[in-house]
Amino acid sequence: MSRALLNVTRALRLSHTTTHLRLRIPYRPASTAAAAKAAENLQSLIREKINGVSSALSDITSYADWSAIEKEAEGLKSQLQDEKAWEDKAQIAQTMKLQTRLGRLEKQLSGYRQLQTAVSDVRELAEFADTDMQEQLLPELDELLNTSQETLVGLWLSDPVDANSAYIDIHAGSGGTEACDWASMLTRMYTRWANSQNYTVEIVNEALGDVAGIKSTTLLVSGQYAYGYARVRVTPHFEEDSQETGIEINPSDLKITTMRSQGAGGQHVNKTESAVRVLHVPSGIIVSCQVERSQHQNRRLAIALLRSKLYELEQNKREREKSDAHGSLPDISWGSQIRSYVLHPYQLIKDVRTNYEITGGGVNRVLEGDLTGFMEANLRTFRAKKK
Repeated sequence: MSRALLNVTRALRLSHTTTHLRLRIPYRPASTAAAAKAAENLQSLIREKINGVSSALSDITSYADWSAIEKEAEGLKSQLQDEKAWEDKAQIAQTMKLQTRLGRLEKQLSGYRQLQTAVSDVRELAEFADTDMQEQLLPELDELLNTSQETLVGLWLSDPVDANSAYIDIHAGSGGTEACDWASMLTRMYTRWANSQNYTVEIVNEALGDVAGIKSTTLLVSGQYAYGYARVRVTPHFEEDSQETGIEINPSDLKITTMRSQGAGGQHVNKTESAVRVLHVPSGIIVSCQVERSQHQNRRLAIALLRSKLYELEQNKREREKSDAHGSLPDISWGSQIRSYVLHPYQLIKDVRTNYEITGGGVNRVLEGDLTGFMEANLRTFRAKKK
């Protein structure tokens, strides 16, 4: 609980002890309809914010088996207290992993307990506080709501790969110039979203439209949790020496061709064959890269992108196996519909999987990169623990 909230708590408890009768009488600054209405609106706002933090705390409580987490943390402490765990050089790497795991669990437990205490205290404050104290509670409630939402999203993004950067693929498909224009708008939308999150955006591959717009593009969005937030039509980015994927690429499975980079209207076209196209024969996956001037650099980027897509292919296979077993997971295969956009005669953007939607003026904000609502709805639907 913050120092300001603690001070309000102490002041209220002292007041409650010394002026019992005054707290039982509803506070009215003046006997006017306007003052009474203002007090009523303030109380309504306080209730709304308390309901928000209570709902977030409920989601956090139901997300994980906290007693099991506490038990696991205690077990890890016991293991790490064993001196042999640090003496055996062959086991030190594993011991360090256990220590990292313990640190993450203890952070989760500490944050959860602090939230429980803070929500309990703020409920008590709101029940007995007069108007002045309620006004002091408003910023504290805002801070508590932000903290609880961040904690919840942190739990949803608990998979190790969630913290990675991400590749975003956008394809115009059929539809001619209009489809290419729309692909360009979507590229702009995701780029603006990435910039709003302080992520960097790099074009890995791009094919321009014959007249305008783009036929296809692959963006590399670099930043912590870019993949976890943007899991729509994305694949995670892995560093070149990363062991996370467990994906081995056999050079004999690759067919690599080179070509000249393509540009709009013959402009910015490399005279050397620096663009690289890689076909992974067993899977049929094709990736291309033409943004770098060096063929070697383009080849390195293309192989990194291929590794990412092979990882995602394997993950999708596992998800389908779970779906067959439980019949509960959505179809998130390539090409499946995710979001519908209607811009005329009315404005509506709707996620067909979560039913989250934006209408009216909010549509323009989405096209300008405000995707937070859609992303959090996706996390809430598919990352919340299923009972």
